[in-house]
Amino acid sequence: MSQTERIFYIDRAIRETGGVSVASVAARFEVCERQVKRDIEYMRDRLGAPIVWSAARRRYVYSQAWTSLRGADEKSLLSLAFLKSILAQYAYIPMLSKELIALIEERIPRHYAAIADKVQYELPDLEHIEDSVAFALCRALLDTAPLSIDYIDAKGEPSARSILPVRLVNYAGKWYCAALDSKTEELRTFAVSRIAIAATAGGESAARAPKNSMFKASLPSEEEIDSFLSSSYGIFKGEPIGRAKLRFYGGAARAVREQIWHRDQEFSDATATDGSPVLDMSLPVHDWTELLGRALRCGANCEVIGPPEFRARWAEEIAKMQALTGKTAY
Repeated sequence: MSQTERIFYIDRAIRETGGVSVASVAARFEVCERQVKRDIEYMRDRLGAPIVWSAARRRYVYSQAWTSLRGADEKSLLSLAFLKSILAQYAYIPMLSKELIALIEERIPRHYAAIADKVQYELPDLEHIEDSVAFALCRALLDTAPLSIDYIDAKGEPSARSILPVRLVNYAGKWYCAALDSKTEELRTFAVSRIAIAATAGGESAARAPKNSMFKASLPSEEEIDSFLSSSYGIFKGEPIGRAKLRFYGGAARAVREQIWHRDQEFSDATATDGSPVLDMSLPVHDWTELLGRALRCGANCEVIGPPEFRARWAEEIAKMQALTGKTAY
């Protein structure tokens, strides 16, 4: 048995029975009493446990209430440490709560808390959104309340509209809001980064905003929302329009072998014309555009094999990039 298991046993025994003896722990885990005393010293010195010897009871007890290990195991403590590290990266959680971080810190013993300071999350494509926008969207979701927004579409055209948010989705590092659009009375996906202003309809608080008063269409069911989302995001969801085959060379082949692009992807080893080993990936695709971007990101280490229409788009994009090399740089 590990030290961690002994420590959790000691903690639980003290909290549930009021104290624990060295002899009982040593007998249960078949270790010497000196080892148990070292465990107790570790709890006191490294975990901050207020554990003391009670001569009257001939037991180790807590001198004050201590619940840092209650309902926890080592994996749970490490998970909390990772969560604290994630919360510290503002872009990962749009609304940062110092109170929540403080509560998590209280639950993590000092020894495990150090993990949070040694773990970094660096995802360059992760999109930052204003916490005021995130807060307004969350309040609208909570209260099923409409929002008035100023939105800038993909072409850069601004518009004012009212939406009724039904889901917030982070896909590939970017935030999207699925909502009923008052202009079309249909579900639509809005890029949160292009919501310039988010306010409750009529300037009221979300709690007092009229429920769906400006929408003729009824609120979609959860099944309808799930169906809409499943067909909205790239190569991972929705009905496939075809199955792509990509060939990876060199370092890209080694890297991609460890990645999951689609739950139904398939790998096969092949040999290039020069005799070098390559890796072929086959996967169903809902949208060629996103997969094209992924292929081009690998540069000359990725070749689109098929289907023909997808290879043609890949070749066309490469030709456009090649044309740029002949232009004068300013």
